Amino acid sequence: MKTVWIKTAQNEYDAQNLCTGWLDPELTEQGVTEATDVAKELSDKYSVVANVYCSDLRRSFNTAKIICDNTSWNKTQQVSPFIRDRDYGNLTGKRLDTQLNWQDAPENGESLKDVASRVYSFLKEIQDTETQLPHVIIAHSDTLTAAAVVVGKLDLTEINNFRAHTGEILEWDF
Repeated sequence: MKTVWIKTAQNEYDAQNLCTGWLDPELTEQGVTEATDVAKELSDKYSVVANVYCSDLRRSFNTAKIICDNTSWNKTQQVSPFIRDRDYGNLTGKRLDTQLNWQDAPENGESLKDVASRVYSFLKEIQDTETQLPHVIIAHSDTLTAAAVVVGKLDLTEINNFRAHTGEILEWDF
């Protein structure tokens, strides 16, 4: 199954380099522009897609809505909490000064391994071997890191060197 992952457009916490986690800040003006640019790039490449998915957090939903509204796909974003950002627990809203390893969970939060389990469940739920059309997924940085491991694009020794940028597009098969 072809998947096209998009890192959510810039939000207020991204602009301040803070751990967003499950908080729900708005997109910035730059974020709205990024989402519009992603829509143009994707619609130039794909005239039709299987579906568009986003998490239940506003920054993902709004990025997906801007993409759907600015393409000819005639799709409405499908919401899934399984592709929600990592819960940073007590680190939410703070600067992350150290790298967290695969199994490290912040106090009252979750590890990347936990996020990968959610992402795998999501991919199994939407898995579609009948179509060659891409599934567009608007998610969060740590969700993308976990997804990269799940689909075999990263191994555990590479996760601390991987960081998706706002509005970045990644195409992976599952």
